[in-house]
Amino acid sequence: MRTVAYVSRQAVGRVTPGLREAGLIEYIGNYPAIAQVVVQAMLEAGFVVREVTQPSGSADALVLGHGLAGTYSDSHTGALAALSAQAGQLATKGGTVILLQDTGGRFQPADERAWRGGLAGLARTATQEFPLATIRLIDVDFAGLGTRPAADRLVEELLSGGNAACVGLNAKGRLVPDEHPAFFPPNQTAQLTSSDTLLVTGGARGVTADCIIELAARTKAGFILLGRSEITPWPQGLPQTNDEKELRGLLARQASAEGRKVKPADLNRDARALLSGAEIRATLSAIEQAGGRALYLPTDVADPAALKSAVDQATQLFGPITGLVHGAGVLADKLIAEKTSEQVARVFAPKIDGLAALLSVLDTSTLKTIAFFSSVSARYGNAGQADYAMANEILNRMACWLKASHPQAGVTSINWGPWDGGMVDDGLRAKFAEMGVPLIPRDAGARIFADAVMAGSKCPVELIVGAGIAHD
Repeated sequence: MRTVAYVSRQAVGRVTPGLREAGLIEYIGNYPAIAQVVVQAMLEAGFVVREVTQPSGSADALVLGHGLAGTYSDSHTGALAALSAQAGQLATKGGTVILLQDTGGRFQPADERAWRGGLAGLARTATQEFPLATIRLIDVDFAGLGTRPAADRLVEELLSGGNAACVGLNAKGRLVPDEHPAFFPPNQTAQLTSSDTLLVTGGARGVTADCIIELAARTKAGFILLGRSEITPWPQGLPQTNDEKELRGLLARQASAEGRKVKPADLNRDARALLSGAEIRATLSAIEQAGGRALYLPTDVADPAALKSAVDQATQLFGPITGLVHGAGVLADKLIAEKTSEQVARVFAPKIDGLAALLSVLDTSTLKTIAFFSSVSARYGNAGQADYAMANEILNRMACWLKASHPQAGVTSINWGPWDGGMVDDGLRAKFAEMGVPLIPRDAGARIFADAVMAGSKCPVELIVGAGIAHD
């Protein structure tokens, strides 16, 4: 288990590879006032650069300024689209890409700029997918330094920073991320009790459910579980099973006995719905057997109106919400060259749109604990998961902001490696074994989660648990 610190480090004194040799550098961004100043500063430094709206395909290097302004959706979708347009050249010929963001130049934003902080996940994934290219992420405090001084600091970094993958530039200096071992304090300071109520997204199934069951055993607290699935009742007379293939056969035989014709697609849908309902009921039962209180509310966490209704109902039944666990998430794996804005929106909906909705309906000042389920894909990148890496890196930055706003609360974003369960099926399990990537045992992961939550305000904000898929 490790955590991330952001430490001062001098530049190596070498120009970023590929920039001086570039016949043309193209700057693409979403804020013309910043773009003009950055381009001018680069021209004065001798770079051959021009501002464009999208890659022409003829440039040797790109500077992507999407993370310097705009909404989280525009910032991340725009940068990914530009990389996708350049993907063929990056894959076959290499090149240089500089991604820019402004999260205070220190990766630990204390304001709303945290929403734009996911581009490090994109840069790290691009490094995995385009090994011939030089990919850098530079966090520059444009808001604090002023536009022209920030542009000058950026040019200085391009001239002296070499190929440093991730750098922050602010008034106090130059920072880079650095990992070191993490430990929980022996005296856990923010114990949750049976009088507490936690709102949990994505916690009724899979590995998140394991974590909540363990936390229930330690705290006897109340848990409001939110998920998109309905609790489908098990058909009367149908034998119980948790094997999807066996269940499809049982449903097919039942339909045949009743004289009904069922399409294979309908059998698949019905089997998945039944297994989902059974898993949710098992989670609720396990929480209660552990001594906690549990309620499941089918809710689209990205829908603010539906979420507010669920929170109001939960509060009436269980009392004030004193903790948040945000574990919702989906995958839409495709290489950067094939990524679409629709896929990005699908991945961002539960994690990031959902978080925005949660923060709009909850009073975070009353929360004792806030825990996010992030991923090592944010920390190390993972081919095919650029959108997932960005979404999880936003969670990491948002945790920094929330911790700065509520220093007495326990706030942590756990960058999980792959678990032996959940989204990891037999096929993925075999793939990870071939790659030498160890899986997190479900019971061990649940204990680490509960330890982190019970450590309260002493818990590190960014935790890394398990191996990175592309990390040695």
